[in-house]
Amino acid sequence: MPAKVVIDIDGADAMSGVLLGLLNRFPGLAAGNKIVVFTMMTETSGIGFYPVSGPAVQNDNEDVTGHVKQVCVYPFSIVYRAAPKSEKQRMRIKEFLDALGRWLERQPVVISDVEQQLTDYPTLTTGRRIKSIACTSPAYLNAAYQDGIEDWIIGAQMIYENEFDR
Repeated sequence: MPAKVVIDIDGADAMSGVLLGLLNRFPGLAAGNKIVVFTMMTETSGIGFYPVSGPAVQNDNEDVTGHVKQVCVYPFSIVYRAAPKSEKQRMRIKEFLDALGRWLERQPVVISDVEQQLTDYPTLTTGRRIKSIACTSPAYLNAAYQDGIEDWIIGAQMIYENEFDR
């Protein structure tokens, strides 16, 4: 019998909103006057954040007093849609996404000749705290369409703790 997957339903909405806000704080967006949208890019361009699934409870511990401590994993993708005309433009898209991934991992990145680093993750709803964000893939070409539009993608996951009393 397959293991039952438990989803932190209340955390799904909270995580999506916080993560979207965090993504839009990426310093590399300002250089191109761009924003990240939640799942609704235009047909020809944009940067979108897409949850892969809801946040799954990876570990669930309850003590004798009813205090529960969960570790949850929230997988997501970031898609960069554009119509690059050259290999140089494709490389810039890949470099942008890889830099965004390193920044989310709290590694230093160089944006417009200035080193930038995310120092703290944002505060979440009561009882929830981001432990880490990690890339699960480097940026890669996910789809190329006949009209020259391409979707470049990077996979990542956020791990957070959720504590509450039953």
